[in-house]
Amino acid sequence: MFEEFRFSEFAEIFKNSVYITGLVIIMMLIIEYVNVATRGRRLGDIQKSPVKQVLLGSALGLIPGCMGGFAAVSLFSHNIFNLGGLVAAMISDTGDETFVMFASMPGHALLIKLLTFLLAIAAGFAINAFMAKTDAVPKHFDHNLEIHSIHGHHSERATSDILHNIRHLSLTRIVILSGIVVFMLSLGLGLLEHQHSSDDLTCIHANEATIDGRHNHDHHNHDEISAPDHDHEHVRHTHSHGNIFSERWLNILFLFIAGAAFVMVLSVTEHFLNEHILRHVIYRHLLRVFTWTFGSLMLIYLLGLFVHYDEWMNDNLPVMLLMALAIGLIPESGPHIIFISLFVEGSIPFSILLANSIVQNGHSGLPLLAESKRSFVKMKLIAAATGLIVGLTGYVAGF
Repeated sequence: MFEEFRFSEFAEIFKNSVYITGLVIIMMLIIEYVNVATRGRRLGDIQKSPVKQVLLGSALGLIPGCMGGFAAVSLFSHNIFNLGGLVAAMISDTGDETFVMFASMPGHALLIKLLTFLLAIAAGFAINAFMAKTDAVPKHFDHNLEIHSIHGHHSERATSDILHNIRHLSLTRIVILSGIVVFMLSLGLGLLEHQHSSDDLTCIHANEATIDGRHNHDHHNHDEISAPDHDHEHVRHTHSHGNIFSERWLNILFLFIAGAAFVMVLSVTEHFLNEHILRHVIYRHLLRVFTWTFGSLMLIYLLGLFVHYDEWMNDNLPVMLLMALAIGLIPESGPHIIFISLFVEGSIPFSILLANSIVQNGHSGLPLLAESKRSFVKMKLIAAATGLIVGLTGYVAGF
């Protein structure tokens, strides 16, 4: 059965793992920098306020793609977010599927993002209320953001003379800068872009053509295609020209963020470079995030060789809802496209697509899985419970 495995698939998994790990590490670098540069005041305010954590987490989840989710995981892993803030971010986040939804059904995509945002806030506040007797300051990990004492005084600075750093480049700084440059070049040249961004739209096109053919064969009018298909028809002519919700535009944004990280690494003190960037971020997180991300994606791919999700689908809506929740648990972008395609065809109601969108968060859960398996399970179970309540409510209400 493994003859189906191709080197191109291995390369795609490796590429996605590098992409995810690079963005997570850059987020962590920026968080460390902000903490030291502001003497801990900015992030400390968020850390002490569960309300701010939920609102910020929900807002991060609105960002198309996985960047907002990665940022939330970085904040959670540094004890800035509690579980309520993390869950809010993950419920609001719809991963890379956001690109496909905005390309194939922009009106419904906006509605889904609005509803998941509001549900994220409600879920986050509910978790905070349940945990009200615990400390407001999150403490899930033994590594916090730190501000070190220099010569016995709390006077650590984040930056130094950038010209001095350029003239006296240390080996550590050269290696880290080189890594960022390679990541930036990969982003700029499109080497790390996901293949499914176009392939999934092609899949939706093919499914729509199949539905059209079936309608024609059955002597039905073309007008019987559901409303979402009209949105999709419009995008068929405009998607190739690009839009602000395309992955390419987001990667350009990531490129600028990576550029800011490059300038940051070039300008920080040697103490910050060695203690915060090298010891706090790279040594603690880089290898762990990459190996767990690569291993998880490889496992999901191998399971996909034997398990074909589309073959499980049928016209039983309660079963479809349970399938939407179960597939939403998968920490990857891709399997969830099935429900977007089915909704575009008019084969499932909006409530099932919404339930799947609540539970799934693309690749955003992978770095969390690397940092804390228990937190990952808690987050997914809470999201699944939320999706189940919303899905059942929609099923009973008939939408």
